[in-house]
Amino acid sequence: MVTATLMKIVSSCFKPSVEEENSSRGGDANDRVDGLLWYKDSGRHVGGDFSMAVVQANNLLEDQSQLESGPMGSIESGPRGTFVGIYDGHGGPEAARFVNDHLFKNIKKFTSENQAMSADVINKAFLATEEEFLSLVKKQWLTKPLLASVGACCLVGIICSGLLYIANAGDSRAVLGRLEKAVKQVKAVQLSVEHNASYESVREELHLLHPDDPQIVVLKHNVWRVKGLIQVSRSIGDAYLKRVEFNREPLLPKFRLPEPFHKPILRAEPTILVQKLFPEDKFLIFASDGLWEHLTNQQAVDIVHSCPRNGIARKLVKVALREAAKKREMRYSDLKKIDRGVRRHFHDDITVVVLFLDSHLISRSFWRGPYISIKGGQMTWKGARVGTAQIQANCFGRRKTITTLVLAAMATGLYIAYICPYAQRVWITRNCKGLQENIELIPLDLQDRPAWYKEKVLSSNKVPALEHNNQVVAESLDLIKYLDTHFEGPSLSPDDPAKREYAEELLSHSDSFNKSVFTSIKLGDLKEAVSAFDYIETALSKFEDGPFFLGQFSLVDIAYVPFIERFQPFLLEVMKYNITESRPKLKAWIEEMGKIESYKQTRSDPKEIIASIKRRFSTYCYRAVCSTSSAVVLW
Repeated sequence: MVTATLMKIVSSCFKPSVEEENSSRGGDANDRVDGLLWYKDSGRHVGGDFSMAVVQANNLLEDQSQLESGPMGSIESGPRGTFVGIYDGHGGPEAARFVNDHLFKNIKKFTSENQAMSADVINKAFLATEEEFLSLVKKQWLTKPLLASVGACCLVGIICSGLLYIANAGDSRAVLGRLEKAVKQVKAVQLSVEHNASYESVREELHLLHPDDPQIVVLKHNVWRVKGLIQVSRSIGDAYLKRVEFNREPLLPKFRLPEPFHKPILRAEPTILVQKLFPEDKFLIFASDGLWEHLTNQQAVDIVHSCPRNGIARKLVKVALREAAKKREMRYSDLKKIDRGVRRHFHDDITVVVLFLDSHLISRSFWRGPYISIKGGQMTWKGARVGTAQIQANCFGRRKTITTLVLAAMATGLYIAYICPYAQRVWITRNCKGLQENIELIPLDLQDRPAWYKEKVLSSNKVPALEHNNQVVAESLDLIKYLDTHFEGPSLSPDDPAKREYAEELLSHSDSFNKSVFTSIKLGDLKEAVSAFDYIETALSKFEDGPFFLGQFSLVDIAYVPFIERFQPFLLEVMKYNITESRPKLKAWIEEMGKIESYKQTRSDPKEIIASIKRRFSTYCYRAVCSTSSAVVLW
């Protein structure tokens, strides 16, 4: 539990950016931001009033949502209605954002083709959006392999022609408030079917679909998970559990299954409910599971029924936040002071959309009002991203003791790019030291680096970089030495003074080695590459007590292996040069390195390596070099 004393410490360390609650974001006086809370207190849709609210807990908002009211197809004369989408992302925001941009477009496309709304239209739209996202994963596999581990639970509600359609893939929830005239109460009716392995029915469905896999669901830390990895059984995205081509390197080992699978483990098909709306149906509550972790269906319905319509979604969010604070023995005012990222240890992102159902409007065959298109929480926060080092400086500078709960949010961060050999050096060192739980990998896209990285982490905008102990350490050779000396784990430096001295010589030479080989690739002339690999063969011959540079595995092997891993397949395929020919020491070293698990977890696919190097040097004009030793023709 978090005590009041601790919260004084925490609140002094984390200061969220706050806009005045009565400030407007322009365009609509009801569309506002209050710290991490975005809300639109009221608006009109085809069937009545609506209210929306989103509160952020993660570093990046993983909940996305939208409300569309007007034509449900691309033809003006087609059916009209209201569309609500709640997209709860996991592993990152990318899938939820993609669905937010594509699902409703697909709904309109298939509605127009079908000339009517139907369950089949919705199912086709879900599957089309899934295929589009998986195509994006494939396209960006080389630069963004982690995209394969990103997914989104998708909840959709559509009111059209007097019918209500509820489609769900995941564990968000739609609840109807229905007036029971006999008892004069508004009762909660859950409309969506949830696909979470915590439900026995979901586990039974998984076992039926995968009868030959006894490990299809695993109880891990008292939580049922599909393959021990994920709680939901349906989603859009999560490509690593749908196509075996994405369940391999360079995806992080924690996502990779030990055995290949022959059919998708997760599904994207939604469970769909279609029913007629009646005058007794008063309102609908759509929300991500962040709300339902703290409120029951009936509690939420009672709040909506007993409070004014204006601002009701914001009211539900705040009640949920008060419950979250109460569970931690905190005050709501203290919880509000905790910034995103750290906030995730107290509650999840929460999205709520409340649709009021005015029967006289729903029964009309036309809509006189303006078309509505809103995406919830689509704002730019005023405060810049707070890095791990900044958080540590703010807290530890006060010489206070923070509990493990808050320290967990301050885990040391290692910024890398999967394709970068310099970053791979540090990644391998982290693995060899057994620091996977201590140092969090933060992958960046080198083609689209976020602005905050240069501003808040490393001004040179390069990778790798390590945030640790209120400082940022960069340069890969400095970093691997830093990890070896500043963290627990097996030493990667020899005790023998002679070996230590030679290690420094080899580490210093590594940049010259890389430059020589890249020069050969650039010029299409093998002369410098041959000399560089002869140097490596000689270096591997100095100590005879093992196959490694110093006779024992060390930082030197780590420094060279990412580059040799790249040079070997490229030179062989493109320049027809085998680097191990007449170099037995190098051949034995490569074979031995291939047995080291900490390195194997970081390796890239040779075909992707070749493609990457080709792209890197595509701007150079290559020439053919013909001789008795080699004939090189680069594109």
